[in-house]
Amino acid sequence: MTTPPVNTLASGSIILVQVLTQNTGTFSSLTDNMGNAYTPIGGAQTYAGVGAGSYLYACVNAKGGSGQTWSLNKTPTYENNEATLFVVVLSGASALAQVTYSDAQSNNSANPLVTTGPNSIVVSFWGPADFTGSQSAPTNDYYAPAGWTRLDIGNNSLNSNSGADAWQTVPTAGTTVNPMWSAQTAINNPTSSMWLVEVRP
Repeated sequence: MTTPPVNTLASGSIILVQVLTQNTGTFSSLTDNMGNAYTPIGGAQTYAGVGAGSYLYACVNAKGGSGQTWSLNKTPTYENNEATLFVVVLSGASALAQVTYSDAQSNNSANPLVTTGPNSIVVSFWGPADFTGSQSAPTNDYYAPAGWTRLDIGNNSLNSNSGADAWQTVPTAGTTVNPMWSAQTAINNPTSSMWLVEVRP
C-alpha cells in the first residue's frame, strides 16, 4: 500500500504518520522512498474493541524531494486485511512536544493534550471505528472539530480503516486541547483511536 506522490522540502521537515490496521498482526513496517527512518511514538495501540491496530510514527529533520511516497507494508499472511495510513508533513517545525493517545471515547479524547509552548501546531489523528458502511456504500463523511482544518479522510470501505486527521495552531502554552469530531452518519461504536500531537514551530 503506497501513497500518491507529493513534493516535499529537501530537508528539515517533521513527518507524522498514523497507521490504522484491521488487527495488530496486519502491520509489518513503514517506509518511504527518500530513505527516512521512522520512530514509533507511544508504542502499538489497539482500539474499537476488536483488536484493531493504531500506530504513530515520526521522523524529525526528514529528507524530502519531488515525488515522495510512503508505503505501509503488511505481514505476508495478512495481505488482505484492512489498513490505512495518514501522512502529515510539517515544514519549518522545530521539535515534537506532547503526545497523547486515547481509545476510550467515540469522538474525542479521554486524554486531552496540554500545550507546552506558544503557537504550537496540534495534529489530531482520529480512527472512529466506523462500522456503518459497506463495500457498496462505503462513504460516511467526517467533520473536523470547530476551528480545526481537516487534512485527509479515509472512508469506511471493506479494504481500509476509517479515519481522518486535522490540525490547529494553539497560541498559548498551557492550553488544554480536546477536539470533538463528528460524522454525517452517527457512529455507534463507543470507542475510537485518537492521537493528539503537539509540534513546536
